[in-house]
Amino acid sequence: MRDTEYKGINTQIRVAETKLFSREDYEKMLRAEGLRGALDVLKGTDYYFDEQEVLHTKNFDQFLMARLQTVYDELFEMTPNREVVEIYTLRYSYHNLKVLLKQKLKEVDLEHLLIPIGKESISTLRNLVKTEQSEILDPIIVEAVQHALEDYKTFERIEAIDVYMDTYYYKHIRAIADELNNATISKVVDVMIDLDNLSTVIRSLNQQKSRSFLHTVLSSSGSIAKQAIIDAADQGKGALSELYLSQPYAKELDAILGDSRAEINPMMLDRIIEEIIDELMDEGKYQAFGPMPVVAYIFAIEKEVTNIRLILVGKDNQIDDQILRERMRPIYGS
Repeated sequence: MRDTEYKGINTQIRVAETKLFSREDYEKMLRAEGLRGALDVLKGTDYYFDEQEVLHTKNFDQFLMARLQTVYDELFEMTPNREVVEIYTLRYSYHNLKVLLKQKLKEVDLEHLLIPIGKESISTLRNLVKTEQSEILDPIIVEAVQHALEDYKTFERIEAIDVYMDTYYYKHIRAIADELNNATISKVVDVMIDLDNLSTVIRSLNQQKSRSFLHTVLSSSGSIAKQAIIDAADQGKGALSELYLSQPYAKELDAILGDSRAEINPMMLDRIIEEIIDELMDEGKYQAFGPMPVVAYIFAIEKEVTNIRLILVGKDNQIDDQILRERMRPIYGS
């Protein structure tokens, strides 16, 4: 990957950023009178919907995901290295595999949970789940499905489907990062995996999960070895804190890991993790060259969809505006 390849697209990204929701836009939605008022704020934006249908069905995801799908389709066309975009769309592909596998194994209708985002079509993924083979898909995806189905045939653990798809998703984006051979992309992937492992291990410790459970659910694709995390978890919070407080993002984690005697609140940890990733995106979005402005824009549009969904659901359920503000993800440019 050559960073200079991104000079043209980064100019286009700057234009696209001007359409992202500002703090003022969110405030208009928050102050709006009910769900209808919040939807009125969305009129004239790139979120297209039938107002009467949405008011009747309350199916916000249909038009929110349609907007996200359009953005990803455009980015796939624009980006010199499509794999940069795929790092994020693969999350939807592996989500769809979870749905399709559970449909097959439990014989239930979960079609409404499928999300048509990503390079791999749902029909291609469906065929993989049916045949357990594919000449089209990446071997990592094929292996993920084969191992998940093999595990179910042996142990009948439906919950293992989620574990397999999550760990293979991280294995897949690690392979993409290694192939791209770009230091910035590698750093982003490291942070994503390492911090998700931290969140997982804290929750597992609070639930008194076994060492073997950690071996199963933690990803081995990050910059911190899975075995090192498990060994540190065995020794207690102090050792785990020491391991993570030696990382580049240690300053942000110190507030919650610095005191080895205090309990770690998983929700507070997740909030700090969001802030760390947000700061990483802020560092990269103004680069003139390289893929980071694209990555930062993807991060921003994903957060925008999350925030809009939160406000619409909140308005529909008459949740106080201040509570919604507190639950919102960081706002782009703020």
